[in-house]
Amino acid sequence: MSSRQPSPSKRRRTDIDDTDQRTSVTSEISIFDRTKLRSSASNASRQPAIICELQASGFIPNTVLSLRKRLTDGFGQKVIPRGFEVLILAGAEDIPDSVYFDSTHMSDAILDAIWSELEEIHLEARYCDMYGKDKNAWCLDIVQPILRLLLKDESKLQLTNVQSQQIDGDLLPIVKNNLTWINKKADYSFLVSLSGPGYKISYITDAFTKRTILFSGIEVKADDGGKKEVLAQLAIWLSANLERLVRLGELVKGLLNLTDWLFPTVGYTVIGHDWFTYIAYRVGNEVYVVGPISSVLVDTRSTYGILKLCDLERRVKEYTVSEYWPWI
Repeated sequence: MSSRQPSPSKRRRTDIDDTDQRTSVTSEISIFDRTKLRSSASNASRQPAIICELQASGFIPNTVLSLRKRLTDGFGQKVIPRGFEVLILAGAEDIPDSVYFDSTHMSDAILDAIWSELEEIHLEARYCDMYGKDKNAWCLDIVQPILRLLLKDESKLQLTNVQSQQIDGDLLPIVKNNLTWINKKADYSFLVSLSGPGYKISYITDAFTKRTILFSGIEVKADDGGKKEVLAQLAIWLSANLERLVRLGELVKGLLNLTDWLFPTVGYTVIGHDWFTYIAYRVGNEVYVVGPISSVLVDTRSTYGILKLCDLERRVKEYTVSEYWPWI
């Protein structure tokens, strides 16, 4: 894998061909604080530009503003059962009293079970960090247990491993030159729908997954993973997701005003302990991938950090089930 290039003092663009994808189309991309991919395809709507920004600029759809509010309002507050207070203090974690909630309605057995799961995740994350474990260890020992814990009682949402699955090439943006080595995949996604045999509704080519609607994307790297590379992977994944939904919508309703119609999605890059959250949405012929959202930065370095991560994932789950899935 190529080493990460040092960040330049100002943004620049790089142009080169990618013969692995569509050789008839050229495009530009620079993976820095602001990424923009453009295409010269004759049907430009089939090759939207991808813009990655730290903060949203220009017009922001109301659906995006609503999602941001859902994720950030009161985030990290009242996320720890009061029954954990003694255990938390014993671990010398310095946290405010406002993060606790009254847990008198929870039995000791339930509290013990939750604490045991949290501690196991905390210890595994610590070991992955201490011993420099690879990406697979972070995926299997940290990411999967956290996400499965949150989906334990959720029937409408299912975690799915998509590490070996390919995006439909017709939905991929065209990248060039030294960016062709970027892996155009993600590690995990959430399955929210299943169609009948023979129907292709996903942006994935796998025989089973192509019959599903996927939400979000999670790309994982070990603690020394490159932030720019992982963001590029996530941006490509989320863009393909949105493009597939656009095409499905056009089949049913014809040409659409995407700003009013298309709901935003959420994606994550996980680099060691740190989880970075991005919101992806489309305005006209541009896909915006905005983040990381600074107000919801989370990590697995402490029990409190893991509980904040659980709070974030709960909010995303509620959005998926109560807004995104009914919209589809």
